[in-house]
Amino acid sequence: MKFAQKKISRWVLICLPVLIPAMAATADAQVPPDIAAGLRKIGQIVDPACTAKLYRPLMPKNDYNDYWPPGASAPANPAPLYPGVAIARDVSFGPHPKDLVDIFSPDKGTGNRTVLIYVPGGGGNKIEQQDREANAFYDNIGRWAVKNDMIAVTMQRHAGENWDDGGKDISTMIQWLQANIAKYKGNPDRMFIWAHSAGNGPLGVYIGHPELHGPKGPGVKGAIFMSGNPVPGVTGPLAPVAGAPNPLADAGKACAVADGAGPNATAGAISGPSSVKTGSGARGAQPADVATQAARSNLPGFKSTKVAIVLARAELDPGVNGDMLPSDIALHDEMCKAGKQHCPAMLFLKGESHMSEVFSIDTDDKTVSGPILAWMKKVK
Repeated sequence: MKFAQKKISRWVLICLPVLIPAMAATADAQVPPDIAAGLRKIGQIVDPACTAKLYRPLMPKNDYNDYWPPGASAPANPAPLYPGVAIARDVSFGPHPKDLVDIFSPDKGTGNRTVLIYVPGGGGNKIEQQDREANAFYDNIGRWAVKNDMIAVTMQRHAGENWDDGGKDISTMIQWLQANIAKYKGNPDRMFIWAHSAGNGPLGVYIGHPELHGPKGPGVKGAIFMSGNPVPGVTGPLAPVAGAPNPLADAGKACAVADGAGPNATAGAISGPSSVKTGSGARGAQPADVATQAARSNLPGFKSTKVAIVLARAELDPGVNGDMLPSDIALHDEMCKAGKQHCPAMLFLKGESHMSEVFSIDTDDKTVSGPILAWMKKVK
């Protein structure tokens, strides 16, 4: 794994020795050339549909559509989709109809396995639905976890009325997992949580506010924040940027898919409680008032947390110019002020885009999965 600039390499060597083995183990990992060319063609935007078309050939022939075909009122294929993987779909963990998780576990073998929780971005759906090819995801994360002797939990997010509702949902889920994941061969004392894009918001609130934690504390050993800002305002008060481009505006253009992202992108919509058509999954907006923002800041909690943190950023993320974003650097530096033991790991994903970094999991493109897996194994 190559980091973009010497500054990032220095951070890794000084503050983040746990990533050194990951760098060595994945030194040759790279995006396959044909996919890399496709990602460059798409550009630095958020494009689920066209990115899914690039990675879909690397997925198993079957996907969620085989389990619950579009338009069907119930699952049509109860047989296991993926050999060796047992899947419990739409398991309820809380009172809201969309307080749901999918749990992936090995159909054979013993328990007490590390648990990986995935918090999706976008509208919060644990099955992508912009395009039929997109329905292959995020089952790929569940399969990858099981292949690496873990249990995977993919979370359904949904809108809340209050600024911290998303963090409270994560708290409810984690406490439910602490009480129940052993039934699925998971170890409740060794859990990790991984957020992408908009999922960084609620996870940032959860990690940054210990009052939301249950009686056993945060409940996770490590948290991965990928392509998002878990601490709004860390580089200063939030304010609209006049004329800023919409990263979703050209989604679908590179592969001739109309409505490649956004509220009208429902060509892969599924049935059931996780359907994109059964209500918004977007999190509530963070408040813009400066004083309120400061009072609700996640930063104090991040600076004091004992949860190991990774900040990951894709080279082709919107706004990236060969380096981690200023918000990543600012959060890193603020956390390090509390002591080297609080420094987060910084992971720059060469050649990856906002969506490919997720869709690449469980493929030969180990640019993301290699370092993350190595880091998890190092965290005690």
